[in-house]
Amino acid sequence: MDNYFDKVFTQIKNFLKTLGPQKIMATVVTGILILGGMGALFFWAGNTTYVPLMSNLNPEDANNIIRVLREKHIPFKLDITGKNVSIPTESVYELRLELATMGLPQSSVVGYEIFDKQTLGTTSFLQKINQKRAQEGELMRTINTIRGVKRSRVHLATPTRSTFVEDQKKTTASVVLDLDSGVRLNEKQVYGIGNLVARGVEGLDVTDVVIMDSDGKVLSRNPSDPLAAATATQLDYQNKIENDFEARIESVLSHVVGEGRVVAKVTADLDFSQVNETQTLFDADGSAIRSVEKHNDSMNGTRPGSQGAAGNAANTPGQASAPQNNEIKTETSKNNETTNFDIPQTIRKTSRSVGSIRHLSVAVVLDGKTVKVVGKDTKVTSKVEPWPAEKIKEFEDIAAGAIGLDRKRGDSIEVKSMEFTHEDFEEAQRVVAEKENKSYVQNLMIYGVIGLIVMLFFMFVVRPFIKWVTENTIDSVDTFLPQTIEELERMQKNQNLQTLEDIVPLLPENADPAKVEGEMIKEKIITLIDANPHKAALILKDWLHRESPTKKRGSDTKAGTEAPKSKSA
Repeated sequence: MDNYFDKVFTQIKNFLKTLGPQKIMATVVTGILILGGMGALFFWAGNTTYVPLMSNLNPEDANNIIRVLREKHIPFKLDITGKNVSIPTESVYELRLELATMGLPQSSVVGYEIFDKQTLGTTSFLQKINQKRAQEGELMRTINTIRGVKRSRVHLATPTRSTFVEDQKKTTASVVLDLDSGVRLNEKQVYGIGNLVARGVEGLDVTDVVIMDSDGKVLSRNPSDPLAAATATQLDYQNKIENDFEARIESVLSHVVGEGRVVAKVTADLDFSQVNETQTLFDADGSAIRSVEKHNDSMNGTRPGSQGAAGNAANTPGQASAPQNNEIKTETSKNNETTNFDIPQTIRKTSRSVGSIRHLSVAVVLDGKTVKVVGKDTKVTSKVEPWPAEKIKEFEDIAAGAIGLDRKRGDSIEVKSMEFTHEDFEEAQRVVAEKENKSYVQNLMIYGVIGLIVMLFFMFVVRPFIKWVTENTIDSVDTFLPQTIEELERMQKNQNLQTLEDIVPLLPENADPAKVEGEMIKEKIITLIDANPHKAALILKDWLHRESPTKKRGSDTKAGTEAPKSKSA
Protein backbone atom coordinates (compact mmCIF):
# COMPACT_ATOMS: atom_id res chain seq x y z
CA MET A 1 0.00 0.00 0.00
CA ASP A 2 2.86 2.37 0.84
CA ASN A 3 4.56 1.56 -2.49
CA TYR A 4 1.35 2.44 -4.31
CA PHE A 5 1.14 5.87 -2.66
CA ASP A 6 4.87 6.40 -3.29
CA LYS A 7 4.32 5.72 -6.97
CA VAL A 8 1.36 8.12 -7.05
CA PHE A 9 3.33 10.89 -5.36
CA THR A 10 6.28 10.23 -7.64
CA GLN A 11 4.11 10.55 -10.72
CA ILE A 12 2.59 13.76 -9.43
CA LYS A 13 6.03 15.13 -8.67
CA ASN A 14 7.30 14.21 -12.11
CA PHE A 15 4.23 15.78 -13.68
CA LEU A 16 4.77 19.04 -11.80
CA LYS A 17 8.42 19.08 -12.85
CA THR A 18 7.36 19.09 -16.48
CA LEU A 19 5.25 22.24 -15.89
CA GLY A 20 6.56 25.73 -15.82
CA PRO A 21 6.14 28.16 -12.90
CA GLN A 22 3.25 29.98 -14.62
CA LYS A 23 1.32 26.79 -15.21
CA ILE A 24 1.88 25.60 -11.65
CA MET A 25 0.58 28.92 -10.29
CA ALA A 26 -2.41 28.84 -12.64
CA THR A 27 -3.18 25.26 -11.59
CA VAL A 28 -3.10 26.12 -7.88
CA VAL A 29 -5.29 29.24 -8.29
CA THR A 30 -7.81 27.41 -10.47
CA GLY A 31 -8.01 24.51 -8.01
CA ILE A 32 -8.62 26.90 -5.14
CA LEU A 33 -11.37 28.69 -7.08
CA ILE A 34 -13.03 25.43 -8.05
CA LEU A 35 -12.96 24.09 -4.51
CA GLY A 36 -14.26 27.40 -3.14
CA GLY A 37 -17.07 27.54 -5.68
CA MET A 38 -18.10 23.94 -5.02
CA GLY A 39 -17.98 24.52 -1.27
CA ALA A 40 -20.12 27.66 -1.56
CA LEU A 41 -22.59 25.80 -3.77
CA PHE A 42 -22.94 22.91 -1.34
CA PHE A 43 -23.19 25.32 1.59
CA TRP A 44 -25.95 27.26 -0.13
CA ALA A 45 -27.81 24.08 -1.11
CA GLY A 46 -27.53 22.60 2.38
CA ASN A 47 -28.29 25.78 4.31
CA THR A 48 -30.29 25.00 7.46
CA THR A 49 -33.75 26.57 7.83
CA TYR A 50 -34.38 28.18 11.21
CA VAL A 51 -37.85 28.70 12.70
CA PRO A 52 -38.80 30.65 15.85
CA LEU A 53 -38.67 28.58 19.02
CA MET A 54 -39.84 31.30 21.44
CA SER A 55 -40.84 34.90 20.80
CA ASN A 56 -41.08 38.04 22.93
CA LEU A 57 -38.97 36.59 25.73
CA ASN A 58 -37.76 38.43 28.77
CA PRO A 59 -33.97 38.67 29.15
CA GLU A 60 -34.00 36.14 31.99
CA ASP A 61 -36.03 33.60 30.04
CA ALA A 62 -33.93 34.10 26.90
CA ASN A 63 -30.75 33.50 28.92
CA ASN A 64 -32.14 30.27 30.44
CA ILE A 65 -33.30 28.93 27.06
CA ILE A 66 -29.95 29.71 25.42
CA ARG A 67 -28.18 27.92 28.25
CA VAL A 68 -30.31 24.81 27.63
CA LEU A 69 -29.59 24.96 23.88
CA ARG A 70 -25.86 25.17 24.47
CA GLU A 71 -25.97 22.23 26.85
CA LYS A 72 -27.75 20.14 24.21
CA HIS A 73 -25.41 21.38 21.42
CA ILE A 74 -28.34 22.64 19.35
CA PRO A 75 -27.53 25.50 16.93
CA PHE A 76 -29.65 28.62 17.42
CA LYS A 77 -30.02 32.18 16.23
CA LEU A 78 -30.88 35.20 18.36
CA ASP A 79 -32.30 38.29 16.70
CA ILE A 80 -31.04 41.81 17.28
CA THR A 81 -33.66 42.53 19.97
CA GLY A 82 -32.66 39.50 22.03
CA LYS A 83 -36.30 38.44 22.43
CA ASN A 84 -36.69 35.84 19.65
CA VAL A 85 -34.80 32.54 19.54
CA SER A 86 -34.77 30.40 16.39
CA ILE A 87 -33.56 26.82 15.94
CA PRO A 88 -33.57 24.26 13.06
CA THR A 89 -36.98 23.00 11.98
CA GLU A 90 -36.46 19.33 12.75
CA SER A 91 -36.14 19.82 16.54
CA VAL A 92 -38.46 22.72 17.31
CA TYR A 93 -41.52 20.80 18.54
CA GLU A 94 -39.65 18.33 20.71
CA LEU A 95 -37.66 21.14 22.30
CA ARG A 96 -40.79 23.16 23.02
CA LEU A 97 -42.28 20.24 24.92
CA GLU A 98 -39.04 19.69 26.80
CA LEU A 99 -38.80 23.36 27.74
CA ALA A 100 -42.40 23.28 28.92
CA THR A 101 -41.62 20.36 31.24
CA MET A 102 -38.70 22.40 32.59
CA GLY A 103 -41.01 25.34 33.34
CA LEU A 104 -39.59 27.62 30.66
CA PRO A 105 -40.28 30.36 29.98
CA GLN A 106 -41.01 31.48 33.53
CA SER A 107 -41.87 35.06 32.47
CA SER A 108 -40.05 36.30 35.60
CA VAL A 109 -43.27 36.05 37.63
CA VAL A 110 -42.78 35.38 41.33
CA GLY A 111 -45.53 33.52 43.16
CA TYR A 112 -45.80 31.88 46.52
CA GLU A 113 -42.39 30.31 46.01
CA ILE A 114 -41.01 33.57 47.36
CA PHE A 115 -41.67 32.17 50.82
CA ASP A 116 -39.49 29.14 50.17
CA LYS A 117 -36.45 31.12 51.17
CA GLN A 118 -36.99 32.93 54.44
CA THR A 119 -34.50 34.36 56.89
CA LEU A 120 -34.84 34.89 60.58
CA GLY A 121 -34.37 38.64 60.28
CA THR A 122 -37.38 39.22 58.02
CA THR A 123 -39.55 42.04 59.33
CA SER A 124 -43.33 42.17 59.29
CA PHE A 125 -43.23 44.93 56.68
CA LEU A 126 -41.15 42.76 54.38
CA GLN A 127 -43.52 39.87 54.99
CA LYS A 128 -46.47 42.00 53.86
CA ILE A 129 -44.60 43.12 50.76
CA ASN A 130 -43.73 39.52 49.87
CA GLN A 131 -47.33 38.46 50.41
CA LYS A 132 -48.51 41.22 48.08
CA ARG A 133 -45.94 40.21 45.43
CA ALA A 134 -46.97 36.57 45.75
CA GLN A 135 -50.65 37.40 45.29
CA GLU A 136 -49.93 39.55 42.25
CA GLY A 137 -47.69 36.89 40.74
CA GLU A 138 -50.20 34.08 41.20
CA LEU A 139 -52.97 36.20 39.70
CA MET A 140 -50.76 37.05 36.71
CA ARG A 141 -49.96 33.37 36.14
CA THR A 142 -53.65 32.51 36.21
CA ILE A 143 -54.64 35.34 33.86
CA ASN A 144 -51.85 34.43 31.42
CA THR A 145 -53.42 30.99 30.94
CA ILE A 146 -56.50 32.58 29.37
CA ARG A 147 -56.60 32.15 25.63
CA GLY A 148 -55.63 35.34 23.81
CA VAL A 149 -53.71 36.89 26.72
CA LYS A 150 -49.99 37.13 26.01
CA ARG A 151 -48.96 38.60 29.35
CA SER A 152 -50.51 40.61 32.15
CA ARG A 153 -49.69 42.85 35.07
CA VAL A 154 -51.66 43.02 38.31
CA HIS A 155 -51.33 45.77 40.91
CA LEU A 156 -53.03 45.51 44.29
CA ALA A 157 -53.60 48.46 46.60
CA THR A 158 -54.22 47.03 50.05
CA PRO A 159 -54.70 49.75 52.73
CA THR A 160 -53.67 49.30 56.30
CA ARG A 161 -56.43 48.09 58.56
CA SER A 162 -57.96 50.75 60.78
CA THR A 163 -59.32 50.38 64.27
CA PHE A 164 -62.50 52.19 63.32
CA VAL A 165 -64.75 50.70 60.72
CA GLU A 166 -65.81 54.03 59.26
CA ASP A 167 -62.17 54.91 58.61
CA GLN A 168 -61.34 51.64 56.82
CA LYS A 169 -60.52 52.15 53.12
CA LYS A 170 -61.41 49.64 50.44
CA THR A 171 -58.94 47.42 48.60
CA THR A 172 -58.56 48.21 44.89
CA ALA A 173 -56.84 46.48 41.98
CA SER A 174 -55.78 47.32 38.44
CA VAL A 175 -55.05 44.83 35.66
CA VAL A 176 -53.18 45.53 32.41
CA LEU A 177 -53.56 42.95 29.62
CA ASP A 178 -51.23 42.47 26.66
CA LEU A 179 -53.35 40.60 24.12
CA ASP A 180 -52.27 38.58 21.12
CA SER A 181 -52.48 40.16 17.71
CA GLY A 182 -56.08 40.29 16.46
CA VAL A 183 -57.59 39.11 19.77
CA ARG A 184 -60.41 41.04 21.38
CA LEU A 185 -61.96 39.98 24.67
CA ASN A 186 -65.73 40.08 25.01
CA GLU A 187 -67.55 41.52 27.98
CA LYS A 188 -68.03 38.16 29.67
CA GLN A 189 -64.32 37.42 29.55
CA VAL A 190 -63.47 40.85 30.95
CA TYR A 191 -66.00 40.41 33.73
CA GLY A 192 -64.62 36.96 34.43
CA ILE A 193 -61.09 38.35 34.83
CA GLY A 194 -62.36 41.05 37.18
CA ASN A 195 -64.33 38.52 39.20
CA LEU A 196 -61.26 36.26 39.36
CA VAL A 197 -59.12 39.04 40.80
CA ALA A 198 -61.85 40.10 43.24
CA ARG A 199 -62.32 36.56 44.56
CA GLY A 200 -58.58 36.05 44.90
CA VAL A 201 -57.99 39.02 47.23
CA GLU A 202 -59.63 39.37 50.61
CA GLY A 203 -61.87 42.41 50.96
CA LEU A 204 -61.81 43.26 47.23
CA ASP A 205 -65.05 43.87 45.38
CA VAL A 206 -65.43 43.38 41.65
CA THR A 207 -66.53 47.02 41.32
CA ASP A 208 -63.08 48.12 42.50
CA VAL A 209 -61.18 46.23 39.78
CA VAL A 210 -60.14 48.23 36.69
CA ILE A 211 -59.05 46.29 33.59
CA MET A 212 -57.36 47.89 30.58
CA ASP A 213 -55.37 46.71 27.59
CA SER A 214 -51.85 47.61 26.53
CA ASP A 215 -53.19 50.46 24.37
CA GLY A 216 -54.68 52.21 27.40
CA LYS A 217 -58.30 51.34 26.59
CA VAL A 218 -60.46 50.54 29.61
CA LEU A 219 -62.14 47.19 29.08
CA SER A 220 -64.08 46.87 32.32
CA ARG A 221 -67.38 48.62 32.81
CA ASN A 222 -68.50 50.43 35.91
CA PRO A 223 -70.82 47.92 37.55
CA SER A 224 -71.60 50.39 40.33
CA ASP A 225 -74.03 52.08 37.95
CA PRO A 226 -77.11 49.82 38.08
CA LEU A 227 -78.70 51.42 35.02
CA ALA A 228 -75.63 50.81 32.83
CA ALA A 229 -75.31 47.25 34.08
CA ALA A 230 -79.00 46.58 33.41
CA THR A 231 -78.76 48.05 29.90
CA ALA A 232 -75.77 45.87 29.06
CA THR A 233 -77.58 42.79 30.32
CA GLN A 234 -80.67 43.64 28.29
CA LEU A 235 -78.68 44.09 25.10
CA ASP A 236 -76.94 40.76 25.62
CA TYR A 237 -80.25 39.03 26.17
CA GLN A 238 -81.77 40.63 23.07
CA ASN A 239 -78.81 39.54 20.92
CA LYS A 240 -79.11 36.04 22.28
CA ILE A 241 -82.82 35.84 21.40
CA GLU A 242 -82.25 37.17 17.90
CA ASN A 243 -79.29 34.86 17.22
CA ASP A 244 -81.29 31.86 18.45
CA PHE A 245 -84.21 32.63 16.13
CA GLU A 246 -81.87 33.20 13.17
CA ALA A 247 -80.12 29.90 13.80
CA ARG A 248 -83.46 28.09 13.92
CA ILE A 249 -84.59 29.48 10.56
CA GLU A 250 -81.28 28.82 8.81
CA SER A 251 -81.04 25.32 10.25
CA VAL A 252 -84.49 24.36 8.93
CA LEU A 253 -84.28 25.94 5.49
CA SER A 254 -80.67 24.97 4.79
CA HIS A 255 -81.74 21.33 4.52
CA VAL A 256 -84.04 22.32 1.66
CA VAL A 257 -82.20 25.04 -0.28
CA GLY A 258 -78.68 23.97 0.65
CA GLU A 259 -76.04 24.85 3.20
CA GLY A 260 -74.97 28.48 3.06
CA ARG A 261 -77.78 29.45 0.70
CA VAL A 262 -80.12 31.03 3.22
CA VAL A 263 -79.66 34.11 5.39
CA ALA A 264 -82.11 35.09 8.15
CA LYS A 265 -82.20 38.21 10.28
CA VAL A 266 -84.53 38.75 13.21
CA THR A 267 -85.25 41.95 15.08
CA ALA A 268 -86.90 41.39 18.45
CA ASP A 269 -88.70 44.11 20.38
CA LEU A 270 -88.55 43.01 24.01
CA ASP A 271 -90.36 44.35 27.03
CA PHE A 272 -88.02 44.73 29.99
CA SER A 273 -90.51 46.52 32.25
CA GLN A 274 -91.24 44.89 35.61
CA VAL A 275 -95.01 44.71 36.29
CA ASN A 276 -96.80 43.12 39.30
CA GLU A 277 -100.61 42.82 39.00
CA THR A 278 -103.27 41.80 41.56
CA GLN A 279 -106.73 41.00 40.09
CA THR A 280 -109.92 40.04 42.01
CA LEU A 281 -112.81 38.44 40.07
CA PHE A 282 -116.39 37.84 41.41
CA ASP A 283 -118.88 35.38 39.89
CA ALA A 284 -122.36 36.79 40.56
CA ASP A 285 -124.17 33.94 38.80
CA GLY A 286 -122.45 31.30 40.78
CA SER A 287 -123.62 32.43 44.28
CA ALA A 288 -124.15 29.84 46.99
CA ILE A 289 -125.66 29.79 50.51
CA ARG A 290 -122.86 29.86 52.92
CA SER A 291 -124.97 29.78 56.21
CA VAL A 292 -128.60 30.21 57.45
CA GLU A 293 -129.43 31.54 60.92
CA LYS A 294 -133.04 31.36 62.28
CA HIS A 295 -134.40 32.84 65.57
CA ASN A 296 -138.06 32.05 66.80
CA ASP A 297 -139.28 33.89 69.96
CA SER A 298 -142.86 33.39 71.46
CA MET A 299 -144.24 34.78 74.81
CA ASN A 300 -147.72 34.09 76.50
CA GLY A 301 -148.84 35.55 79.88
CA THR A 302 -151.02 37.96 81.89
CA ARG A 303 -150.24 41.00 83.85
CA PRO A 304 -152.41 43.05 86.22
CA GLY A 305 -154.08 46.05 84.82
CA SER A 306 -155.32 49.30 86.45
CA GLN A 307 -157.86 49.16 89.39
CA GLY A 308 -160.98 51.35 90.04
CA ALA A 309 -163.44 53.20 87.96
CA ALA A 310 -162.36 55.74 85.70
CA GLY A 311 -163.18 59.34 86.23
CA ASN A 312 -163.98 61.48 89.35
CA ALA A 313 -166.01 58.85 91.11
CA ALA A 314 -163.02 56.81 91.71
CA ASN A 315 -161.29 59.75 93.26
CA THR A 316 -164.20 60.69 95.60
CA PRO A 317 -163.64 59.55 99.07
CA GLY A 318 -166.27 57.44 100.70
CA GLN A 319 -167.53 55.82 97.60
CA ALA A 320 -166.91 52.17 97.18
CA SER A 321 -165.89 51.04 93.78
CA ALA A 322 -167.25 47.98 92.18
CA PRO A 323 -164.80 45.07 91.84
CA GLN A 324 -163.29 44.63 88.24
CA ASN A 325 -161.17 42.08 86.58
CA ASN A 326 -158.41 44.09 84.90
CA GLU A 327 -155.85 41.38 84.07
CA ILE A 328 -154.00 41.88 80.77
CA LYS A 329 -153.08 38.88 78.74
CA THR A 330 -149.84 39.07 76.68
CA GLU A 331 -149.12 36.74 73.76
CA THR A 332 -146.02 37.58 71.61
CA SER A 333 -144.39 35.60 68.71
CA LYS A 334 -141.14 36.68 66.96
CA ASN A 335 -139.47 34.84 64.04
CA ASN A 336 -135.95 35.98 62.75
CA GLU A 337 -134.16 34.18 59.87
CA THR A 338 -130.74 35.29 58.45
CA THR A 339 -129.31 33.70 55.25
CA ASN A 340 -125.61 34.38 54.30
CA PHE A 341 -124.77 33.99 50.59
CA ASP A 342 -121.07 33.54 49.39
CA ILE A 343 -120.08 34.86 45.91
CA PRO A 344 -117.08 33.03 44.21
CA GLN A 345 -114.02 35.28 44.30
CA THR A 346 -110.78 34.82 42.27
CA ILE A 347 -107.63 36.71 43.23
CA ARG A 348 -104.77 36.74 40.72
CA LYS A 349 -101.34 38.10 41.45
CA THR A 350 -99.26 38.33 38.27
CA SER A 351 -95.61 39.32 37.84
CA ARG A 352 -94.70 39.75 34.19
CA SER A 353 -91.38 38.25 33.17
CA VAL A 354 -88.68 40.66 32.15
CA GLY A 355 -87.74 40.48 28.48
CA SER A 356 -91.02 39.28 27.05
CA ILE A 357 -91.44 39.55 23.29
CA ARG A 358 -93.63 42.37 22.10
CA HIS A 359 -92.91 42.23 18.39
CA LEU A 360 -90.80 40.24 15.93
CA SER A 361 -89.63 41.33 12.48
CA VAL A 362 -88.12 38.57 10.36
CA ALA A 363 -86.35 38.87 7.01
CA VAL A 364 -85.21 35.78 5.09
CA VAL A 365 -83.23 35.81 1.84
CA LEU A 366 -82.91 32.62 -0.19
CA ASP A 367 -80.45 31.85 -2.93
CA GLY A 368 -81.91 31.03 -6.33
CA LYS A 369 -82.66 27.52 -7.43
CA THR A 370 -79.87 25.84 -9.40
CA VAL A 371 -81.13 24.18 -12.55
CA LYS A 372 -79.00 22.11 -14.93
CA VAL A 373 -79.53 22.91 -18.60
CA VAL A 374 -78.32 20.73 -21.49
CA GLY A 375 -77.06 22.84 -24.39
CA LYS A 376 -77.01 22.13 -28.08
CA ASP A 377 -73.56 20.60 -27.83
CA THR A 378 -74.81 18.26 -25.07
CA LYS A 379 -72.83 20.28 -22.56
CA VAL A 380 -74.49 20.54 -19.15
CA THR A 381 -74.48 24.01 -17.61
CA SER A 382 -75.90 25.32 -14.34
CA LYS A 383 -78.43 28.12 -14.26
CA VAL A 384 -79.84 29.93 -11.24
CA GLU A 385 -83.57 30.62 -11.26
CA PRO A 386 -85.73 32.28 -8.59
CA TRP A 387 -87.93 30.09 -6.43
CA PRO A 388 -91.60 30.02 -7.45
CA ALA A 389 -94.20 31.88 -5.39
CA GLU A 390 -95.75 28.74 -3.91
CA LYS A 391 -92.34 27.61 -2.67
CA ILE A 392 -91.72 31.04 -1.15
CA LYS A 393 -95.03 30.71 0.70
CA GLU A 394 -94.05 27.30 2.02
CA PHE A 395 -90.69 28.62 3.19
CA GLU A 396 -92.45 31.50 4.92
CA ASP A 397 -94.76 29.13 6.81
CA ILE A 398 -91.84 26.92 7.81
CA ALA A 399 -89.83 29.88 9.12
CA ALA A 400 -92.85 31.27 11.00
CA GLY A 401 -93.47 27.94 12.66
CA ALA A 402 -89.82 27.49 13.57
CA ILE A 403 -89.70 30.66 15.71
CA GLY A 404 -93.33 30.70 16.88
CA LEU A 405 -94.39 33.75 14.91
CA ASP A 406 -97.67 35.28 16.19
CA ARG A 407 -99.34 37.52 13.65
CA LYS A 408 -101.97 38.58 16.21
CA ARG A 409 -99.15 40.07 18.22
CA GLY A 410 -98.14 42.10 15.18
CA ASP A 411 -95.19 39.96 14.08
CA SER A 412 -94.11 40.23 10.45
CA ILE A 413 -92.03 38.05 8.14
CA GLU A 414 -90.65 38.63 4.66
CA VAL A 415 -89.08 35.94 2.47
CA LYS A 416 -87.35 36.82 -0.81
CA SER A 417 -85.52 34.76 -3.42
CA MET A 418 -82.37 36.36 -4.81
CA GLU A 419 -79.21 35.16 -6.47
CA PHE A 420 -76.26 35.06 -4.10
CA THR A 421 -72.78 36.18 -5.08
CA HIS A 422 -70.59 33.16 -4.45
CA GLU A 423 -66.88 33.40 -3.90
CA ASP A 424 -64.91 31.77 -6.68
CA PHE A 425 -62.86 29.36 -4.60
CA GLU A 426 -61.89 27.40 -7.68
CA GLU A 427 -60.25 30.48 -9.11
CA ALA A 428 -58.47 31.09 -5.82
CA GLN A 429 -57.27 27.49 -5.72
CA ARG A 430 -56.13 27.78 -9.31
CA VAL A 431 -54.16 30.94 -8.47
CA VAL A 432 -52.58 29.25 -5.46
CA ALA A 433 -51.69 26.20 -7.55
CA GLU A 434 -50.19 28.40 -10.23
CA LYS A 435 -48.16 30.22 -7.62
CA GLU A 436 -46.88 26.94 -6.19
CA ASN A 437 -46.06 25.64 -9.66
CA LYS A 438 -44.32 28.89 -10.48
CA SER A 439 -42.25 28.64 -7.32
CA TYR A 440 -41.42 25.01 -8.16
CA VAL A 441 -40.44 25.94 -11.71
CA GLN A 442 -38.34 28.83 -10.45
CA ASN A 443 -36.47 26.57 -8.05
CA LEU A 444 -36.06 23.99 -10.80
CA MET A 445 -34.75 26.64 -13.18
CA ILE A 446 -32.36 27.98 -10.55
CA TYR A 447 -30.87 24.55 -9.88
CA GLY A 448 -30.86 23.79 -13.61
CA VAL A 449 -29.03 27.03 -14.39
CA ILE A 450 -26.54 26.32 -11.62
CA GLY A 451 -25.93 22.84 -12.99
CA LEU A 452 -25.61 24.19 -16.53
CA ILE A 453 -23.13 26.83 -15.35
CA VAL A 454 -21.07 24.19 -13.58
CA MET A 455 -21.12 21.95 -16.66
CA LEU A 456 -20.16 24.80 -18.99
CA PHE A 457 -17.47 25.86 -16.56
CA PHE A 458 -15.90 22.42 -16.67
CA MET A 459 -16.30 22.17 -20.45
CA PHE A 460 -15.04 25.58 -21.49
CA VAL A 461 -12.77 26.54 -18.59
CA VAL A 462 -11.52 23.56 -16.63
CA ARG A 463 -11.07 21.18 -19.56
CA PRO A 464 -9.16 23.68 -21.76
CA PHE A 465 -7.11 24.71 -18.79
CA ILE A 466 -6.14 21.13 -18.01
CA LYS A 467 -5.30 20.61 -21.65
CA TRP A 468 -3.19 23.76 -21.65
CA VAL A 469 -1.37 22.68 -18.49
CA THR A 470 -0.68 19.13 -19.64
CA GLU A 471 0.08 19.83 -23.28
CA ASN A 472 3.59 18.88 -24.43
CA THR A 473 6.09 21.64 -24.87
CA ILE A 474 7.58 19.67 -27.81
CA ASP A 475 5.56 20.28 -30.95
CA SER A 476 6.91 17.36 -33.01
CA VAL A 477 9.38 14.57 -33.08
CA ASP A 478 11.84 16.83 -34.98
CA THR A 479 12.26 18.99 -31.91
CA PHE A 480 12.46 15.88 -29.73
CA LEU A 481 15.40 14.36 -31.69
CA PRO A 482 18.79 16.05 -31.84
CA GLN A 483 19.03 18.61 -34.63
CA THR A 484 22.85 18.93 -35.02
CA ILE A 485 25.93 16.72 -34.76
CA GLU A 486 27.02 18.62 -31.68
CA GLU A 487 23.67 17.83 -29.95
CA LEU A 488 23.98 14.19 -30.91
CA GLU A 489 27.53 13.98 -29.58
CA ARG A 490 26.51 15.73 -26.40
CA MET A 491 23.57 13.31 -25.94
CA GLN A 492 25.85 10.37 -26.56
CA LYS A 493 28.32 11.66 -24.05
CA ASN A 494 25.62 12.27 -21.39
CA GLN A 495 23.73 9.00 -21.96
CA ASN A 496 26.73 6.80 -22.92
CA LEU A 497 25.30 5.85 -26.33
CA GLN A 498 27.30 3.66 -28.67
CA THR A 499 28.90 5.30 -31.69
CA LEU A 500 28.71 4.05 -35.26
CA GLU A 501 32.32 2.87 -35.14
CA ASP A 502 31.55 0.80 -32.07
CA ILE A 503 28.61 -0.88 -33.74
CA VAL A 504 29.95 -1.50 -37.25
CA PRO A 505 32.68 -4.02 -36.24
CA LEU A 506 30.07 -6.11 -34.56
CA LEU A 507 27.99 -6.38 -37.76
CA PRO A 508 28.50 -9.19 -40.23
CA GLU A 509 30.24 -8.47 -43.50
CA ASN A 510 27.17 -8.96 -45.67
CA ALA A 511 25.01 -6.51 -43.62
CA ASP A 512 23.03 -3.82 -45.45
CA PRO A 513 24.26 -0.33 -44.51
CA ALA A 514 20.72 1.19 -44.76
CA LYS A 515 19.39 -1.46 -42.45
CA VAL A 516 22.22 -0.87 -40.03
CA GLU A 517 21.44 2.83 -39.99
CA GLY A 518 17.76 2.12 -39.30
CA GLU A 519 18.70 -0.13 -36.41
CA MET A 520 20.90 2.61 -35.00
CA ILE A 521 18.08 5.15 -35.20
CA LYS A 522 15.74 2.64 -33.59
CA GLU A 523 18.15 2.12 -30.72
CA LYS A 524 18.44 5.86 -30.18
CA ILE A 525 14.68 6.28 -30.16
CA ILE A 526 14.22 3.45 -27.64
CA THR A 527 16.87 5.03 -25.44
CA LEU A 528 15.11 8.42 -25.59
CA ILE A 529 11.74 6.84 -24.82
CA ASP A 530 13.16 5.05 -21.80
CA ALA A 531 14.61 8.34 -20.61
CA ASN A 532 11.36 10.31 -20.95
CA PRO A 533 8.29 8.05 -21.42
CA HIS A 534 5.77 10.87 -20.73
CA LYS A 535 6.97 13.00 -23.63
CA ALA A 536 7.07 9.95 -25.85
CA ALA A 537 3.42 9.22 -25.12
CA LEU A 538 2.48 12.82 -25.99
CA ILE A 539 4.34 12.54 -29.29
CA LEU A 540 2.49 9.34 -30.19
CA LYS A 541 -0.80 11.06 -29.34
CA ASP A 542 0.16 13.97 -31.57
CA TRP A 543 0.95 11.57 -34.43
CA LEU A 544 -2.41 9.87 -34.09
CA HIS A 545 -4.24 13.21 -34.27
CA ARG A 546 -2.23 14.16 -37.35
CA GLU A 547 -2.91 10.90 -39.17
CA SER A 548 -6.71 10.92 -38.69
CA PRO A 549 -7.42 14.03 -40.88
CA THR A 550 -5.01 12.67 -43.51
CA LYS A 551 -6.89 9.41 -43.68
CA LYS A 552 -10.15 11.25 -43.94
CA ARG A 553 -8.94 13.39 -46.81
CA GLY A 554 -7.59 10.28 -48.53
CA SER A 555 -10.97 8.54 -48.25
CA ASP A 556 -12.72 11.59 -49.62
CA THR A 557 -10.33 11.69 -52.60
CA LYS A 558 -10.87 8.01 -53.30
CA ALA A 559 -14.62 8.44 -53.22
CA GLY A 560 -14.32 11.36 -55.63
CA THR A 561 -12.33 9.31 -58.13
CA GLU A 562 -14.72 6.41 -57.98
CA ALA A 563 -17.80 8.54 -58.58
CA PRO A 564 -16.99 9.39 -62.21
CA LYS A 565 -16.21 5.75 -62.92
CA SER A 566 -19.59 4.67 -61.73
CA LYS A 567 -21.18 7.43 -63.75
CA SER A 568 -19.40 6.38 -66.92
CA ALA A 569 -20.34 2.79 -66.33
